[in-house]
Amino acid sequence: MKTKLGVEFEIDFSHILKGHPKCGKLHGHTSRIQVEIMGDLVKGSTYQDNMLMDFADMKTQCWNVISQLDHNDLNTMFEYPTSENIAGWIFENLEDKIPLSSVKFYEGNGKWCIVEK
Repeated sequence: MKTKLGVEFEIDFSHILKGHPKCGKLHGHTSRIQVEIMGDLVKGSTYQDNMLMDFADMKTQCWNVISQLDHNDLNTMFEYPTSENIAGWIFENLEDKIPLSSVKFYEGNGKWCIVEK
């Protein structure tokens, strides 16, 4: 049986999308990021056996990556800091650390990008 767990973070960042008619000037966003893992739950004799992953461990692993974006000008990290590129970067930097299923990146309210395995 597959089990999914998720954690959520909020970050603030600035960026410029060169050549874009609206976003071609420096501006900022508050973004939510949802990270989801998936795996087989194997029941055993300890609480660790009955967890896909401890939420505290999951949050720590994720924040170690996501915190690099928080309160940063993302043009210093990306040539084109679009939602797609940011979500993909998070995914690539987490996939070898946790049993990653998806990253959902909200750019402000009502706009999001999902990167899935």
